[in-house]
Amino acid sequence: MIQLVPRRNRRVSRQRRGAALVEAAFVLPIVIMFIMGLMEYGRYFLMVHVCNNAIAAGAAYACKHTSPIVLGGTTYGNANSDVSNIVNSNVGSQQLTSPVVSVYLSDAVGNNLGTWTSAGAGQYVCVQLTGTYTFVPTVLLGLPSTSTLTFKIVRRSEGN
Repeated sequence: MIQLVPRRNRRVSRQRRGAALVEAAFVLPIVIMFIMGLMEYGRYFLMVHVCNNAIAAGAAYACKHTSPIVLGGTTYGNANSDVSNIVNSNVGSQQLTSPVVSVYLSDAVGNNLGTWTSAGAGQYVCVQLTGTYTFVPTVLLGLPSTSTLTFKIVRRSEGN
C-alpha cells in the first residue's frame, strides 16, 4: 500500500537533512580530537611502561656485573656501554628522542655518589634514562609540544 506524504512534510525532511550535515560539521572535529587524545594517552602510557621495564633490565644487569669478567683475555661486563646497550635494546622503537642512559653508585634516594663499578654488596646502583617525548596531536595541529622525561631506578648491588 502506498502512502502519500503531504507536500509540506517533504519540505521539512529536506531541511532536516541539511541541519544534520551542519550538526555533524560542528561535532565531528571535537569527537575526532577526543579520540586522538585517548590514543595519545595510550601511546604515552605504553612508552612509560616500556621505558620503566628497560631501565629495570639495565639495573638488574648493572647490579650483577659490578666486577669485570675475563674470558680468554677479553674483559666483559662492567662498562657503561654494556648497560646502555641493554636499556636501548629494551626501549626499542619507542618515541623517546635523544635518550641518555646514566649509571652510577647512589644512595637509597638516587643521588650520584660515584662510579657504579665500585659498588660493593648491598650498596645502591642507580640507572637513569632521560629523553624527549613528542605529543603527536599537537604536531598535527602545528603546535610545538615536547616533554623531557626522566626514568630512574635504584637497586642494591650483588657485589661480585
